[in-house]
Amino acid sequence: MSDLSQLIATHRVLVCVGSGGVGKTTTAAALALWGALHGRRTAVVTIDPAKRLADCLGLHTLAAHEEPLPPEIFAYYGLSPSGTLTALLVDQQGAWDAAVARYAPTAEIRERILANRFYQGLSRTFAGSHEYMALDTLATLVQKGIYDLIVVDTPPTRQALDFLEAPQRLQRFLDSQANKLFIRSATTTGWAALSAVNRTVTFLLRKIEEATGISALEDIVEFFTSMQRMFIDFGDRFSRVRTLLASAETAFLLVTSPEEEILAEAEEFRVGLERLDVAVKGVIVNRLHEPWQGQLPQLQSYAALVKRLRPTVRLTARDSTPLPWLVQNFLAYQLQARGEERRVELFSQHFLADLPFVRVPLLPAFPADLSGLATLLQYLCREIQPKLSHRVKHSPT
Repeated sequence: MSDLSQLIATHRVLVCVGSGGVGKTTTAAALALWGALHGRRTAVVTIDPAKRLADCLGLHTLAAHEEPLPPEIFAYYGLSPSGTLTALLVDQQGAWDAAVARYAPTAEIRERILANRFYQGLSRTFAGSHEYMALDTLATLVQKGIYDLIVVDTPPTRQALDFLEAPQRLQRFLDSQANKLFIRSATTTGWAALSAVNRTVTFLLRKIEEATGISALEDIVEFFTSMQRMFIDFGDRFSRVRTLLASAETAFLLVTSPEEEILAEAEEFRVGLERLDVAVKGVIVNRLHEPWQGQLPQLQSYAALVKRLRPTVRLTARDSTPLPWLVQNFLAYQLQARGEERRVELFSQHFLADLPFVRVPLLPAFPADLSGLATLLQYLCREIQPKLSHRVKHSPT
């Protein structure tokens, strides 16, 4: 299958995963555009705070708050969506603060946590913090129930696996003995006594201090004691997110390109997903060189091919100098295209025959605006809004 229309129409959450630099962000934006064009209230969420998604949607910046794209942006490109499209950037610090405000049982505990130096360092620098908050944002959007389609643009492959494993890692941490030791230290023997007699705890505290730059260890104790009542809510919420990611309403789309090393990373990622009991439901291979569909002439020499093509391209004696270069470029292009075709064909054998497997050619221009995204959609989905205006090349914003 070479079409994603049915897949998008039957799922509420689309998670685009894959290596960096393979067109994952533009693919996510294009799929979100499809949702808006087909009457769905759509949100596209980016975890990587890059400007590419904003550029594709004709915006100067991405908003951390929910605000649909205005109709005039679509009209500028001859598009008239019957749905809405909202682009969101996961702001790490803002998302953590919002989560604390949501879970804190009292205003006093909320303010105490927000002012805590350990919390401030944790929410900015803790490994996986961004991924935790991205999942929290996804959970919030689903829980609100105001979107028919949510498209998530994840970080590159290695970070994306962290993103997918974040619920399990957080749950293990909340259930760990270390967490219980931190809390017990403030309620029984005291922080100083515990750190003095327990080498393991002392080692852990030293590592936390090195990672966060916070030397006042009493801030760490205060953080854990203040958060104690919120840990249950955190655990329950991420347990629901984990269930959502594995549910039938979520589809993981693997985005790749035909280079050998990128396909190898994609295969590793596919295996990693299987390890997490998550199935890939669609594959997009971007930037493929298109092979010549006709019969290549079976000539014995390079010079014979040049002679054969001379009347075809109709060059005059004065401008015939580039002809050998054109032939050389054509042959190199075909060599690359057929090599890509073989690699992609081998890669496709790892998936079921009826799984949507879309090949997108190398486009002449980067899809840097809504018109470009609509062009990309012509390869991703058959059912798109066909009437586009090509009077302009740049966004009005």
